[in-house]
Amino acid sequence: MSTTLNPMDFAIRFFNGQDELQGSLRPELLAPAYRAEIMGFPPMDAAGHGEFGRAFYNAFPDLYHSIDETQVTDNGIAVRFTLRGTHTAPFMGIPASNRAIAVSAIALLTIVNGQVTHLHAIFDQLGMMRQLGVVPS
Repeated sequence: MSTTLNPMDFAIRFFNGQDELQGSLRPELLAPAYRAEIMGFPPMDAAGHGEFGRAFYNAFPDLYHSIDETQVTDNGIAVRFTLRGTHTAPFMGIPASNRAIAVSAIALLTIVNGQVTHLHAIFDQLGMMRQLGVVPS
């Protein structure tokens, strides 16, 4: 990772870029061999990650990332963020609830020459299902 990279600025560019593109990732921020591993889902390339994201943005059209914290790691950055949005369309078989969600997440981005080569992430899937009313609190 470049020592001149500002971790907060990079995280905002990466995740807010996904918000602006409604699921896809900014290609200039991705290495050609980009891979994403989000806990509970199979590994994805950039196209797969974009499809995964579009499923969320289709159901939560106002979805956005609030970057809460960033830390430099040995080979990239760690990002703690909150996903916020309103469930207005079917999602994974769940009918629209019109409920707002605020879901905590953590992502580790491996960065080489200013591009993400790997994303490892986990988000509070149980908390999201509780907020949607699918699982009791």
